[in-house]
Amino acid sequence: MVDEVKQILIVNAWTMLRWQDPRLEWDYKDYGGLKVLHMGDHELWQPDISLYNNAEHSEVDHYGNVHLIVDPDGKVVWVPPAVFRAECPLDFTYWPYDTQKCQLFFGSWTKNGWEIDVQLFHNSTSIYHGSFLKYSHVWQFVDGKMSRYVSTYPCCPEPYITITVELNIRRVSLSFASTVIVPALVTSLLTLVQFLLPLRESKRITVGCVSTLLTLLALFYVAWSVPSLASSVPIIVKFYGQALVMVLLSVGVSAVVLRLTDAHHPAASTPPPALLKTVLTGPVGSILLLQKYMAKVGHSGGGADDAEVLDEVRPVSYAHEWLLVAAAVDRLAAFAFAAAFVVTLIAYTAAL
Repeated sequence: MVDEVKQILIVNAWTMLRWQDPRLEWDYKDYGGLKVLHMGDHELWQPDISLYNNAEHSEVDHYGNVHLIVDPDGKVVWVPPAVFRAECPLDFTYWPYDTQKCQLFFGSWTKNGWEIDVQLFHNSTSIYHGSFLKYSHVWQFVDGKMSRYVSTYPCCPEPYITITVELNIRRVSLSFASTVIVPALVTSLLTLVQFLLPLRESKRITVGCVSTLLTLLALFYVAWSVPSLASSVPIIVKFYGQALVMVLLSVGVSAVVLRLTDAHHPAASTPPPALLKTVLTGPVGSILLLQKYMAKVGHSGGGADDAEVLDEVRPVSYAHEWLLVAAAVDRLAAFAFAAAFVVTLIAYTAAL
């Protein structure tokens, strides 16, 4: 389990410890063939192997009170169940599909390497899956390994031994696909829907405002779900932040388009720049699929299809020219937003 707010890894594990105690040797033939002794943990000496990066600084008794097994040659085996609460710096960059690597550092609390020489059992670095793993839990154990390190310090000639246990765990939750990923796609697609509406349709602003509200709600939900860390920002948070900027820009583009297509606006009696008109009525206009609007350039007055009827309010009107400009702005924005959406989606999908 992981306490994400406090950045603590909680591990329930069985720890196998074995050592040689010559004081416990006996000849089983002299004791009726007794080959195994079961002793209470309070009856025998045990090595003070502790978790160095323990998150509970005042609680260092990790091991359960179970019996020890003693062989006639003095070998003692102790396999106590243990609960370790280790400090584990988390990286939420790939939340909610993140994999965390946590390390637990074990060693004798009071003895140096000359007094207690801690070794890996049979030099094995493996960590075994338990029989009682909860596969329905949001965090799943992926793999792990153990390492032995010997450290010396300038002050002291004796070595100090540390056993490092590295655990890799992965977050698994099917609900995140519906609560995080799908809303991100929906809000992005809803932004593109604005550009499918007619140029003079005022509901373009309404669609943009609804998309903005949905993006804000999704962003608040993600911010509430992810603990704040100084070291990493989740990719999904960056995605929602960029989506919010794109939504606001799309609302601004829709407002500009509605303004340019307003035949009652004073600008309708003023022609657009000649260079701009020349560019939009040339090959660029054909590329932007503006043939419908290019054909009406030079005609004063209304008569447009698809609810784009322009009222002639002045003897001289350049409403159709400005309609061409508005259509060009709309097309460019639509292509830019679609390209940005596809590129962002591919980039973040590849990162996840």
